[in-house]
Amino acid sequence: MSEGVNEVTLTTPSGKTRTLTLTQAEPGVWRSTVEASELGLWHATDGTLNALANVGPAKSARIRRGDVDDRRARPLANATGGDAVRIEDGGAVHLPRIVPVRSSDTYKGDDWLGLRVREASVVRGIGVLPVFAGLIGLLLLVGSLAATWMREGR
Repeated sequence: MSEGVNEVTLTTPSGKTRTLTLTQAEPGVWRSTVEASELGLWHATDGTLNALANVGPAKSARIRRGDVDDRRARPLANATGGDAVRIEDGGAVHLPRIVPVRSSDTYKGDDWLGLRVREASVVRGIGVLPVFAGLIGLLLLVGSLAATWMREGR
């Protein structure tokens, strides 16, 4: 741990930034207090470490009421070959199939949504090593049964 900390840049939900100087509250704990004048996601960084804080309810009133629709997301989704769908409509849940799509201009269909396979990581193989293999496992099993039997027989 260092003896001091860097100044922290705080970004409000509207994008305004301000610089905070932290004061040491106790060894290893540095704090600053800010009046939260906006609801939404606040971002704090010292250039190395990042922190996010949500000011306001975790679920907005619109989400709790269920009147959120897909009008805002649909144009962007359609422009990129995807789709925006509601999975809950009037109490019934309809989840489309999610399928991997390697390369295509369309990532949607009548009853499916596609996720582009980026191959950022590829599993080349899986090695399985049994814990009790062959005769050694059999001997351990029989030995533990014999030890249990001897102990219970006393």
